[in-house]
Amino acid sequence: MVENIQPIGEDISKSIEDLAEHAGEVALEVYRVELDRGSKQTQAFSKAIDAAKNVMMDSGCPLDICDLLADAAINGYKSFIKKNPNGDPMEAFDAAGEFVNYALDPEFRNS
Repeated sequence: MVENIQPIGEDISKSIEDLAEHAGEVALEVYRVELDRGSKQTQAFSKAIDAAKNVMMDSGCPLDICDLLADAAINGYKSFIKKNPNGDPMEAFDAAGEFVNYALDPEFRNS
């Protein structure tokens, strides 16, 4: 699955937010495919995060930013799962995305 995803290149990504959005779309696709294949939810999420991080790094994103966004997604996901152990897998994924958005919001950065 991930091997079919091509790097987006510098000209397509106008901002880190655009790149993160694209990486999130890739992650969602990987997550859904893995869930459809019968992977455990946490395994599917792990593969999705790896795919998103690879897309970002292949596009020239600095490692510290990639790590920041991956960590934010993981924290959001884990937080949702902790509060909702039997929650909907897509809601858990959405929670991860909300944490990424929070990490990207300049108003909250460095606070």
